[in-house]
Amino acid sequence: MEYKYTRALLPGMFLDYDCVIIPELGGFVCNERTAWYDEDKEEMVPPSRDVLFNPNLVYNDGLLAQEIMRAKGMDYTEAMKLVASEASDMIEALKSGRPIEIPRLGRLYTSDDGLVRFLPDAELVRMLGSFGHARIPLATLKMASDLPVIVAPVNAPPVTTPADVKVDSAPNVIPFRVRLARVAAVVAIPLALGGAWMLTDPVSSNTLMSVFPSLHTEVIVSSFTPSAKSIPVVSVNDAEEIDDALVINFAPDPIPEAPPVAIEVPIEETPVVPKQINFLIVGGAFSIQENAKSLANTLKKEGYSPTQHYQPHNKLYLVALGEYESERHARADMAKARKAGRTATWLKGL
Repeated sequence: MEYKYTRALLPGMFLDYDCVIIPELGGFVCNERTAWYDEDKEEMVPPSRDVLFNPNLVYNDGLLAQEIMRAKGMDYTEAMKLVASEASDMIEALKSGRPIEIPRLGRLYTSDDGLVRFLPDAELVRMLGSFGHARIPLATLKMASDLPVIVAPVNAPPVTTPADVKVDSAPNVIPFRVRLARVAAVVAIPLALGGAWMLTDPVSSNTLMSVFPSLHTEVIVSSFTPSAKSIPVVSVNDAEEIDDALVINFAPDPIPEAPPVAIEVPIEETPVVPKQINFLIVGGAFSIQENAKSLANTLKKEGYSPTQHYQPHNKLYLVALGEYESERHARADMAKARKAGRTATWLKGL
């Protein structure tokens, strides 16, 4: 059989889809490889894809039938009949031990251990290996720390010894003029302050202006004589009444207390770092959303927490058994899922 639909459509589908399934036969999984740097050859390697065959992927995702409908203009039922016809012929050939050669795709054969193996075609490997991009020569730059450092000798300044220091043995003699000026300044300061105070005094005084009292000062004699009637006599009873009258009960007004000030301390909220999803354990990929929901409900009944992921570039709905940050945990849980009966699972890196 020529397998004309499989031969004509599958190689081009690997550029748009991560997984293409031939019902009841198996699925072709494309693992993406990002660009990386080859340190030995000092070259930047472009991104590529590796095509693997998984015989456990037997669910019908409808992608191959959809491509046949698009190419031939037929309905879904007729397209599925063509897919089932080519798939059944491939299964019979592999069971009988005959290899399947598909041009531009590769070779399917049964190994000695009874498993179906896939050997991709050289043209397919070249097409997906670099997407037409060549390697880019990119030599590493030498850091400044790798360059040799030249240390120049430093000429130290001569050190002076105590014997080289000349000491002036002549004592410091203050000249006579300087000493006289200092004494005059000490005497002039209080005289200047006293003269300024006397000039600013509003009341004139002849006594303060001279050391000796003035002889022309007039003597003022008071003419007031106190009278005995002018002095009031207070009796003992009046004193008691006055004491009683002076007793005042004074109650001070209470001082209002200031209300307590509530100090609000801002509470720093710790930001919640969202979980980064790097790997998915995919249980199935469907072009029809209802089929994806059906598989998700089945996985929930089995105890999994499935999630659905839509890929706009190939219009596929992926049903994942779990989401993981590290590849090690993802592979460990994928092994558990396969032991539990979910053999048609594969690991997808985001």
